[in-house]
Amino acid sequence: MIKKIGIVITWVIIIVSTLWAFFFYEEKELYPGKIVVNFATYGGVAEEKAWNQMINGFEKKYPDIKIKLTLIPLKYQEKILSLLAANIAPDIFVGNIVEMKDKNVFRPIDDFLQNDKDWDTTDLLEGLGQLGYYYGHKYEIVTSIGPLALFYNVKHFKEAGLKTPNEYAAEGKWNFETFLECCKKLVIRDKDGNTLRWAYRIYADYIIYLYITANGGMIEVDKNYGNYTDPKIVDALQKWADLSNVYKVSPPIIAEEQAGVSAAWKEFQRGNVSMMHSGPWMIGRLKGMADPYDVAPPPFEPGGKSIFLNYGSVTGIWSKSKHPYESYLWLKYIASKEGRIIWSRLGFDLPGYKSLWKDKHLWVDTTKVPKHFDVFYELAKNALTPVYSHTPATTIKCSAHFQKIVWERIRKGEPAKKVLEEELPTLLKYNIKK
Repeated sequence: MIKKIGIVITWVIIIVSTLWAFFFYEEKELYPGKIVVNFATYGGVAEEKAWNQMINGFEKKYPDIKIKLTLIPLKYQEKILSLLAANIAPDIFVGNIVEMKDKNVFRPIDDFLQNDKDWDTTDLLEGLGQLGYYYGHKYEIVTSIGPLALFYNVKHFKEAGLKTPNEYAAEGKWNFETFLECCKKLVIRDKDGNTLRWAYRIYADYIIYLYITANGGMIEVDKNYGNYTDPKIVDALQKWADLSNVYKVSPPIIAEEQAGVSAAWKEFQRGNVSMMHSGPWMIGRLKGMADPYDVAPPPFEPGGKSIFLNYGSVTGIWSKSKHPYESYLWLKYIASKEGRIIWSRLGFDLPGYKSLWKDKHLWVDTTKVPKHFDVFYELAKNALTPVYSHTPATTIKCSAHFQKIVWERIRKGEPAKKVLEEELPTLLKYNIKK
């Protein structure tokens, strides 16, 4: 028994030491006279390019500060939790605010903003400044927009003799009923009934939040309450699942989707799918697509809006950081116009500054974006008036259960009302928001 305990202790020491050495060990002579701010986030090669450009710009502006970037492409949450448990977390990192608020993991930045005479919000889209607040305190500066839009194949609509979604929207007729009628005309089957082209394909499981808000609903939850059985939520999930189960215009759920891998955008790019929902980051992926495509508002019911995606996460300053002010300066730079230009140039979220939308040439090649590119801006303004833009603040376990288990059951043909009523106790149990 003693031997086993010794082995466990040894492995704990090895793991903690390895994490510390990998993430945070600094030889002082590498950065003499500089304050090192450790910044960790998820991402891969594309994100690394953007972050390094941003770091270069920041360090020119603040030569006494060094930003040490750590990108974690896999098992991000597990690694961050390990660092927190070992009391060696980064100065700034992305984390779930609901799970970390009561543990005082993040430091509010209200005091920094109140004393910062250089921070100007007058150029931001109305409503953006209201984001980043959790439980009455500001933790993050939000200046990017990433609402979900409908991507559609222009050639397919023309061949089917249909008006475009943008034309229907201009006439005030772009709702789910019109969308469904388009789907029925866009799907193509051979004489044996085999589907050659699907009208619509679900891009990812988080799209269910768009279905709900486009239907005029909104999820509201706390520890003891959740409105998952609200009629607008039930109706939204039912009718989008019916695209596959009843109308056969969208493919049924497949194994790779259950594993979290989406085939939607690739099939859309190949011309095998006529429509899908996604965000502005999809434009970079669709470069070189043979058929012309465009973007339009999602089909809205009365009161419907698009949605931003943040999953209740925040890029915040660790409450135990030894360099909170320098960390704040980095957060502020990320949110600055300069930072947003760098990020948007590489095809990620779009800048939420009104002036930058007037000067799009600064951050996007306007000759290579869809004709109705400004739809993203209009969707963002609509989502932020009033602020109605972000996914519900729930725990990771709660949102995963809703997006995976609940949605999977409905997609496989179980009635949405029955599933949501049965799963409600589990969703509430997994959520710890107070």
